[in-house]
Amino acid sequence: MKTKLRIVLASVLVAAGLAVTAGAASYDNCADQLKDLGLFQGTEDGYELDRAPTRGEAATMLVRLLGKEAEAKELTYEAPFTDLDDWQKPYVQYLYDNKLTNGATETTFEPEEACSAQMYTTFLLRALGYSDAAEGDFTYDAAIDFGETIGLVDYANCNESAFLRDHVAAMSLTALNTDVKGETETKLLEKLVADGAVDEAKAESLLAFFDNYDAYVEATAAMGDATKMDVSADVSASVALGDQQVMSLSMPMEIKADMDMESLDQSKMAVTGTIEVTIDESLVEEGADTSFEMPMEYYYTDGVYYMNMGDQKVKMEMSMEDAMSQMGDLTDLQNSEPICLIESITKSGSTMTVTYSSAGMSGLVNSVLDSMNIDTAAEGVAIDIGEVISKATVSNGKISGMDMNMKMTMTVEGQTMTMDMNMKCDINSIGNVTITLPSDLDSYTDLIGGADEAAA
Repeated sequence: MKTKLRIVLASVLVAAGLAVTAGAASYDNCADQLKDLGLFQGTEDGYELDRAPTRGEAATMLVRLLGKEAEAKELTYEAPFTDLDDWQKPYVQYLYDNKLTNGATETTFEPEEACSAQMYTTFLLRALGYSDAAEGDFTYDAAIDFGETIGLVDYANCNESAFLRDHVAAMSLTALNTDVKGETETKLLEKLVADGAVDEAKAESLLAFFDNYDAYVEATAAMGDATKMDVSADVSASVALGDQQVMSLSMPMEIKADMDMESLDQSKMAVTGTIEVTIDESLVEEGADTSFEMPMEYYYTDGVYYMNMGDQKVKMEMSMEDAMSQMGDLTDLQNSEPICLIESITKSGSTMTVTYSSAGMSGLVNSVLDSMNIDTAAEGVAIDIGEVISKATVSNGKISGMDMNMKMTMTVEGQTMTMDMNMKCDINSIGNVTITLPSDLDSYTDLIGGADEAAA
């Protein structure tokens, strides 16, 4: 039981500093939005988001995203492929006529074979007007990399090793909010409406959602462009088993950064704060402390990374990029947030309220735990993210503060544990930041050698 509860506590810490990676999620919210537009359909078993898409399904989605479904259904099937069902023939015929597919062989399309992430990314890029022909915009082998450069592919919506219909829904929604080639002010959905392929009334609410999302992204990007910043942040969480509180966590911190964009390793950074944890005695070994407090101090200057771990102070030569990774990217409080993870965004005055997809966030937490070699399924631990709401204050086109609340439920051997977490941050200053480093950095122990020379 204690092992499993430790897994649960690890999940709390993951949620507190979620460094998300691509992985399994559940994008029912994306599938619902696509279905409302007539672009995504399930089967008699529902959306079936947890299985791989087929080549036939991918061909159908491409024709719909090209806005050519009605035209395709008027075609007479003359393509050379002999292995298609009747419902697949119009879509493949359209793609064949327009040189958008060559099939698997001269006479087969293999419609029931799995569609890969690379293949579907290629299809979406074609829908956006990009070409992978000779001397075109991208090559098939580099489709995913090219998709990342235009904002089509992100860390949440695509998993190359386990590509599912889930990701088809997430990537397709992202594509609808991506500008078509050569038209920086025209999203794919706007083009589909203009072409009459999607009903304008049905698209109205989704287009409004896209506008709010774009405004939110612009505000976060404006803050991210700042090279000097002073931020106060606090993460707090309480965990209860039934009616009994078993853990509390508090992590207040101050973050100051002065980035040298021409020579990143000459940047300066200071992250200071404390981690305070109180744990119920049932979760620790007999006689062990049930509460502890430890300093959280990270510094970076002159190409050297410093850590104060309470009873040990160490340093090592390190690039700025690697140092930020070691700090958990604490300075990057506003990463670009994939649209597939967001259910709604509303604006009221200077406040933007973002509601996240609970299922999508649950999948990402489980993905991070998997990357930590924590097998929740094997241990009988079920993790479910409930309500996730973030309120961002926008001032002069930039995010000036955030307040996020998250609820998580974990089931362990039939017992339910709940966690309420709050994360706050306030931007104290941008562009006018003074970083004061400790006077004893020279006394820190050099772990790998070279730090003293780098700092000299």
